[in-house]
Amino acid sequence: MTDVETSQGLGKAPPPRQPVKKGFFSDDKDASLPPNHPINALTATRKFIILCILAYTGFVPNFSIAIVLTAFPQLGEAFGVSPGTIPNTIGYSLLGFAIGPLIWNPLSRTVGRRPVYVIGSFLQIPCAIWLALSPSYNCFSAARFFASFFTAFSQTVPPATIADIFVPSVRGSKMSAFTVAVVIAPVLAPLICSAVISQGNSWHVLFWIILGMAALQFLLFFFLVPETLWVKENESAALDSAAANTDGNESEKGETHRNMPPLALRLTDYTSGYDTAAGGARPHHGHVGAAWMPWQRPGEFFHVMASPVIMAQYIPIVTVSIYYGMLFAWSVGITIVMPQLFAQPPYSFSEIALGCAFLAFGIGAVLGKWSGGVVGDIIVNRLTAKYGVRSPEYRLWGVLPLLPFLMAALCVVGASIEKEWHWAALLVAGGVYYFCFSATTGLLQTYVSECYITKPMDAQAVFVFFKSIWGFVIPFFISVWGDNDGFLTEYCIQGALAFAIGAVLCTLFLAKGRSIRKWQGMPLDG
Repeated sequence: MTDVETSQGLGKAPPPRQPVKKGFFSDDKDASLPPNHPINALTATRKFIILCILAYTGFVPNFSIAIVLTAFPQLGEAFGVSPGTIPNTIGYSLLGFAIGPLIWNPLSRTVGRRPVYVIGSFLQIPCAIWLALSPSYNCFSAARFFASFFTAFSQTVPPATIADIFVPSVRGSKMSAFTVAVVIAPVLAPLICSAVISQGNSWHVLFWIILGMAALQFLLFFFLVPETLWVKENESAALDSAAANTDGNESEKGETHRNMPPLALRLTDYTSGYDTAAGGARPHHGHVGAAWMPWQRPGEFFHVMASPVIMAQYIPIVTVSIYYGMLFAWSVGITIVMPQLFAQPPYSFSEIALGCAFLAFGIGAVLGKWSGGVVGDIIVNRLTAKYGVRSPEYRLWGVLPLLPFLMAALCVVGASIEKEWHWAALLVAGGVYYFCFSATTGLLQTYVSECYITKPMDAQAVFVFFKSIWGFVIPFFISVWGDNDGFLTEYCIQGALAFAIGAVLCTLFLAKGRSIRKWQGMPLDG
């Protein structure tokens, strides 16, 4: 068992965290951690700077993906394909997001967070040049895939860094700052795209802009973001022991795998810094830096790479990730259909007006972060104080009131398209959907991380994989679905699925989530 269950008397609770003031921002320290742990060693101002850079790195790749949303005709003409074919490159980009974490996650757990940030952000630079100079649709599509593959770290490693440097009581609000950057990028990019195209500039300029953003990202990581991977002394010993076990016979390796968590390692919670396996709460000693190098233990590294696949066996993580991926797909669908619709009669939006229309979604996304982050933390902290046990499922109470609005917003979007209502109807309904979607993103992403708090990157890899796979397939059928069955029917079905599946999952995990996690051998404290 890897958690402390104070309500059941299994070990002592960790010492209380002691809020202090440093720099310009409130800071939470953890008395159960040694002074050199990132939570205690970094000042509040330094943490804030790191958080801003993490939000920026979540923003840049998603901005790059969405930069083409109002340039479908120009790109189609340049590559000799129909404008309706260009949205498929968004899917190829999201496919890169789905696969990339299989490489970046294990590297960040072994060599450290900082090398991943520096290398990944550097590799985006030549990809931006490739995109800007692409001579054909196939070349452009390949560049879109690799650009996202190399920057896929931006979707899974930052949440782990947030867990490295912030205490659990503020984790949700800090995660929401990262999440809102990810969510608003696809709705701000079209505004920039429209401004560039409307001035008669070539589409190539769009990706020269991306090149500048990528170069800035690399410089920020190189100069301002330190290593935050915390390696405990007992963890290093466990790694050495596990490596030694790989030389044993098959029966010994099988027994080790059955009796220990994935990767044959009994890892304690590096964000809490106290050892519960020994039956009590005692501070760990360790260091910040690399745990070991992949070439020193290639077999072990392969097991670390397989860890996200193993993580997919856990019911709360995989079901919530699939559900969230569906919500993400519906949001992508709105941003694909809307520019094609508004560019045609009876709306006939200009390029600038079309780009500005996306601001409605951005405003909704920014406002939604308060429900997903701050309100989520308030709910968790109050229920923890009331019941004496911290549970990830508490965040799901914040999802329930959003579900009816998700359904209603999608139904209005469909009706406004099919019945050609005033353009404001679609923008308001889309803004409401993005508000609820953004809030739900913060709540569900933090929930997934806290469900297996000792391996948040593996949990996030599952989360991002299903999000990206849904995003990969949606461009290929979203418009065809509406043309065949009617957009009102299409979006009403989307709304019904968002409400019904969300209600079932929230009800199930609020009632039985802790029992399910206990049955599957997952950590019980979030």
